[in-house]
Amino acid sequence: MYEVLGDIIPFAVGVALSPLPVIAALLLVMAPVGARGGLAFLTARLLAFAALTAVFAWASDLVDDAAGSTVPAAIARLVLGCVLLVWAVLKWRGRPQGDAEGKLPGWMASIDAMRAAAAFRLGLVLTVVNPKEIAFAAGAGFTIGGAFLGAGEMVLAGAVFVLLACASVAVPVLAVLIGGERTAPNLAEARSWLVRNNAAVLAIVLLVLGAMLIGSGLSGLD
Repeated sequence: MYEVLGDIIPFAVGVALSPLPVIAALLLVMAPVGARGGLAFLTARLLAFAALTAVFAWASDLVDDAAGSTVPAAIARLVLGCVLLVWAVLKWRGRPQGDAEGKLPGWMASIDAMRAAAAFRLGLVLTVVNPKEIAFAAGAGFTIGGAFLGAGEMVLAGAVFVLLACASVAVPVLAVLIGGERTAPNLAEARSWLVRNNAAVLAIVLLVLGAMLIGSGLSGLD
């Protein structure tokens, strides 16, 4: 069990360090909807990651049982790791140079006018249709499903992944709930830093997790 937790925590950290959801959460809590929007966004992320992780864990367990071997899941981890490495290189090459500002998706301009229901939908969409988020959930799910844990241990491992993965989004929400408007300058500074370093941070995260998946996949081929 502890070995599985050690394997999935890096994937959770990878999700937590993904700048885009954190920027979205920062924009929401600084928008008129405030903490309500942030809480709705956070709730959607928690539910979406729980569902994704469960699906991938179930799929990994099902495939391994059908094949009578852990090789299929190991191959899946290898392929996913290679994809993340290529993605890391592309992100690094596309990072802003010098003092240039990073570019954000156009849809972020609409966050200022969002209500709580729209923030919830945004949290779902930003998770379940984002290839990077799916890849991280797949890495954790494959690891959990391929470890032959009991049902309770699988649930616990999945909960640890989901809570850690969403921790970075929870920070600005809790900051506003506890500190109110006093936190606005610090949140604005954090948003600016994340926008400026978005591509570089993401490239490093993808590189590390891609290498981990390849290593895990190779060990599973034994």
